[in-house]
Amino acid sequence: MVRGQAGELRWGYHEAAILGPWTLSADGAGGDLTATVVRSQAFRVQQPALTFRVSRQRAEPWKWPVLSLHIVGTTLYARLGPQE
Repeated sequence: MVRGQAGELRWGYHEAAILGPWTLSADGAGGDLTATVVRSQAFRVQQPALTFRVSRQRAEPWKWPVLSLHIVGTTLYARLGPQE
């Protein structure tokens, strides 16, 4: 299990959502993401080819493709593909 304090959903180069605390339960084929939504753009989070991205100091960001996504209130649930 991996946890973080900030992440984002990207639709190409566009910001789709800013995420607060998140948890990723990973397996060999991807993982299940749960995160708090800080800000989102409804149109963009419904688009195909979203990416969950985590910035890291002095290193390339971690990126996973979003396979499915569901938002309830301010909680995001997503199934991610293998890390890119």
